[in-house]
Amino acid sequence: MAHCGDLPTLPPAQARSPLTGAAPPEQAGDSARDLPCVGEFVLSSRSIGVLAEAIEAGNTATTMGTLFLKADVDRWEPQGAANKLDRSVKLLKNLRAENSKETNAGALELARLMLAAGKANPTSYTRSEPTIWWAALRDAVAADGWEFDDNDDRLVPTVPALQVTDEVTWIETDLKDRGWTTAAGHYRQAIEAFASGNWASANSQLRAFFEDLVRHAGGVPPGAGTGQVQQAFDALQAANKLVNGEQQFGKDLWKLLHANGSHPGLSDQDESRFRLLTLTGYARYLLRRV
Repeated sequence: MAHCGDLPTLPPAQARSPLTGAAPPEQAGDSARDLPCVGEFVLSSRSIGVLAEAIEAGNTATTMGTLFLKADVDRWEPQGAANKLDRSVKLLKNLRAENSKETNAGALELARLMLAAGKANPTSYTRSEPTIWWAALRDAVAADGWEFDDNDDRLVPTVPALQVTDEVTWIETDLKDRGWTTAAGHYRQAIEAFASGNWASANSQLRAFFEDLVRHAGGVPPGAGTGQVQQAFDALQAANKLVNGEQQFGKDLWKLLHANGSHPGLSDQDESRFRLLTLTGYARYLLRRV
C-alpha cells in the first residue's frame, strides 16, 4: 500500500462513521479532498461491482438518491447514467478515482448502509431472512478487511479466520460490566477513528484505553502520577496475575504506543491496524485473569 505521509483528519460533518452512522467528532485539519492519495482504495473492484448491484437491486431511482445523500457522496454522482446500475457504478468509480479520505469513508458508509438495510429482521414477517444480495456484499466487504456487525450495524477491521466483531463486543461488554466506562469509551472511539481513517486519533485513543485498562487491572488509583502503567504491571506481577515475561512485555508495549508516527516500512494505516489488533488481543487475554 502506498504511503502518503501524515493524513489530515476528516472535516466535521463531511462523512459519517461506517461503524455507527454518526458524524465523526470535530477534528482540526485540511479538507480531505486536497489529499493527493491515501494508498489503495478501501474497496476492491469486486466489492465495487457487488455493491453497485446491491444498490441497484435494493433501491428505486428516488431512494438511491436518498442513499447517496445519507452517505454524503451525492457530489460524486455522474451527470448522466443509462440506468440505476450504471448510475451506481459510475458513482463508485468516481469515488475510487478521487481516492481521498472522504471518498474512502463514503464508500464504506454506502456499504454499511446497504448491509444494515438488507440484513434479516427476526421481528418482521416479510424480512425474516436477509435480502438476496446481502450475503454477497457482506462477503465481498469482508474480503477487503471489513466485517459487518449486524447487532450494531457497524463495520470493524477483520483478520482472516478471526471474528473481530466478537472480540470487540466481548471487550466492550466486559469493561462496561466492570464499570470501567472510561476505558470502554476510549476503545470504542479508537475503533471509530480507525474506520474513518483517522490514524492519529485511533492511536491516541488506544493509548488512553490501554492506560486506563491496565490501571484498573492493577488497582492503581487515578491521579497516581507518572508511571501508572508501570506501577500497575508491578502490582499485577506481585499478585501473580501475569505469566512469565508478561510484566516486561506490558511495559514495552506501553513504550511502543508512545512512538511518534509509523515504524520503518509501515504506512500510518498499517501501524494503526497493528496497534488496534494487538491491544484487542491483549486486552481480552488480560481481562480473563483479573
